[in-house]
Amino acid sequence: MREDQLRAYLRSRVPSASDLTVANIARIPGGASRETWSFDARWIEGGETVERSFIARRDPTASLLESNNELEFDLYTALDGSGIPVPNVHWIERDGAALERPFFIMSRLPGATDARTLVTSPQYADIRPTVARQKAEILAKIHAVDIARIPSLERPTSPASSALHEVDKWERTMRQDTLEPQPVLELAFHWLRRHLPPPPDRLALVHGDYRTGNFLYDQTGITGILDWEMAHAGDPVEDLGWLVIKSWRWAGDDRVGGLCPRDEFVRLYEGAGGVNVDPAALKFWEVFSNVKFAIIFITGTKSVVQGKTPDLLLALTAFVNPGLEAELLELIA
Repeated sequence: MREDQLRAYLRSRVPSASDLTVANIARIPGGASRETWSFDARWIEGGETVERSFIARRDPTASLLESNNELEFDLYTALDGSGIPVPNVHWIERDGAALERPFFIMSRLPGATDARTLVTSPQYADIRPTVARQKAEILAKIHAVDIARIPSLERPTSPASSALHEVDKWERTMRQDTLEPQPVLELAFHWLRRHLPPPPDRLALVHGDYRTGNFLYDQTGITGILDWEMAHAGDPVEDLGWLVIKSWRWAGDDRVGGLCPRDEFVRLYEGAGGVNVDPAALKFWEVFSNVKFAIIFITGTKSVVQGKTPDLLLALTAFVNPGLEAELLELIA
């Protein structure tokens, strides 16, 4: 992403600006479904100096999963003023002519995302309990959102079909993208179909990737919830199943997201107004989440093998699945 591209684009969006400059362009590492770029802009408007910090989210050439930048933009727009901390979005471009591929631009929030630093560094020891509580409280708020406000949200036909809808969707993805037989995932899909959870009372907004590492934080706590590419309507317990999996424990112990024990997080979530979490339903969604994670990596591996991307991160995903398969076999034994 080049300075001249960003400068020309901002000029088209802020035609009253003069002396417009763009600086500090940097690709933010991580995030394998969409490129994230940070940059600062400065201009004169109405005789006043305006300084803004922006994030550009640009579609990649290939990724771990197919995602819809319009949905992410719509979600940020719908959640503005909801009490859920999300960035303000400004512009979306679907044809991608200005920056080579489709993208949208939003404000940059303060804070860092590095999960391991948060859960292991002594400088954050005092705020980890606060972050755990906020993480649970914000998730309860997400699940309380009226999904009618987000018409572009994918949804099953009814609450009763929410679990099967997700199982069918991810099984289709596996069969479409796998390059070799997947005996452990086949076994796991058989288990999932035999252990469907009770349906939720209503369809909720499911973040789909709610974990430590997908929110911004500073010394005050959580400052923003990010990475909504997999959001959809469904069973709210699905989000809890994803955040408890072993891959996101970060600190090397059993703490959820490296922050607190599982039972404590469930208690915090329920106490904040979240749905009652049935242990059997949570186990179902934990199994499902490991399956989903493995399939995301299968998709990434296929992109590399087919020559769609030279991204080293996607190439390395092939080495993660044996650990996920071992976790699955232990869960469904």
